[in-house]
Amino acid sequence: MTQRTVAVLGGGSAGFTAARTAAKQGARVLFFMGDNADAASLCVNRGCMPSKAMFQPIDVMHHARKQRWLRVEPVQPDAYLGQIVAWKDREIARFRAYRQRAIHNHASNDFQVIRSDARFVDPHTLESAGERDTFDAAVIATGSGPAFPPVDGLAELREHIWSSDEFLSNTRLPESLTVIGAGAIGLEFALRYARLGCAVTMIARSRPLSTWPAAFGDRIAEIYEHEGIRMMRGTTPQSVYRDGEGMFIVNVEGPTGFEPVAAHQLAVVAGRRPMLDSLDIGNAGIEPTRRGLEVGEDMRVTGTDHIFAAGDVIGRRMVVHQAHIEAGVAAENAVTEGSREWHQRSRIMVVYSDPEFGYAGMTPDEAEAAGHKLVVGRKESRLVGKLHLAGDDHGFGEIMADADTHQLLGAGLLCDHASDLIHLPAYLIDQEHTVYNGVNAEYYHPTRIEIVAEILDGLCRDLGGKPPKRADENTG
Repeated sequence: MTQRTVAVLGGGSAGFTAARTAAKQGARVLFFMGDNADAASLCVNRGCMPSKAMFQPIDVMHHARKQRWLRVEPVQPDAYLGQIVAWKDREIARFRAYRQRAIHNHASNDFQVIRSDARFVDPHTLESAGERDTFDAAVIATGSGPAFPPVDGLAELREHIWSSDEFLSNTRLPESLTVIGAGAIGLEFALRYARLGCAVTMIARSRPLSTWPAAFGDRIAEIYEHEGIRMMRGTTPQSVYRDGEGMFIVNVEGPTGFEPVAAHQLAVVAGRRPMLDSLDIGNAGIEPTRRGLEVGEDMRVTGTDHIFAAGDVIGRRMVVHQAHIEAGVAAENAVTEGSREWHQRSRIMVVYSDPEFGYAGMTPDEAEAAGHKLVVGRKESRLVGKLHLAGDDHGFGEIMADADTHQLLGAGLLCDHASDLIHLPAYLIDQEHTVYNGVNAEYYHPTRIEIVAEILDGLCRDLGGKPPKRADENTG
């Protein structure tokens, strides 16, 4: 069998996984990493890991202060944010070095690392740094970049406005901050800046967590307002400018009419867009959608039989664990000319707010649209002993099931450690288990996972079943 040549465009998480997988399958790999080399890896450099590194010391200080039994202050208050960023940079440098070594170790005659951008000349030819290469199949994994809404004045001020990148590199706390966008990135950074003492205003076109059931967005807005953040819901920015004193003024239209919102710094975190501009993708016969590249469950780009895509460039859920799965499927099919598919069911999503938010499966609207009759169970986190002791008295969880089949359909947790706890409901949903399968599991006491157990127990009773007796704070 003739060795196939597979071109991989993009040096991030999806790209590296696709390149490694194709190589293991026996392909000759052309790995185009781009001008920034492995800096294209959003998770390692500008996403998952650096942001969580920054949040850790801020949250530790906040929770240590919370009961007011201890006097907790940074040793050098004015330098605290700079110290956090420096520590984050050192930790991320270790991750990056490990990644660079892994790429270096793969380089060979059959795994060519090309550190320049590539563009399509035709459906089977790429051009990079003046050189042309032909390929049998390609995997596009060029990632995403910050998206900016069409607000008057925003483009002119772009170099002075923060995105998630500037949040990660900034070392001086502004007196006040306006954040346009109340998705994951906005919620995560706004809270930490407020905890450091910055006066924060968040502008949300609808509500926080707008993709998921309204109860979660409404509750997290209440929690953030309790933390001192001004949450402007149902508000649309109309124009932006800087006044004579350098303040950013955002003119917004909301439920009470027009209002100017002033702050020393403005951040726009209104989502991300697929990075396709430099690929000349039309030369490959591909017409991208507004969201990104359209692919099937086998990760083939619609309208082609030999070009695949994975990760943020697709414009689905821009999360790194999904990018790895998509890239593995894409690369395997690219090498074997196969049709392996990956079907999503639980679609886990996590927001690293505090308390954290995790969701898996269908939303109620999606379930009802699919014809399900729903039964929903709910539990407040303050009623779960371990969550209450952790200071989580404001969160809650919901799980829904089909009223006839009792199959679990969706679950949401807004509580301490939700990023870990959501995996059990997600597994039950992925395996198409029922409420009774979840109820029959063993849950240690006291643990945070008991919020899931108690919701499932309630659903079991609502459906006419009898859950097992469990320990609680009243029975021991």
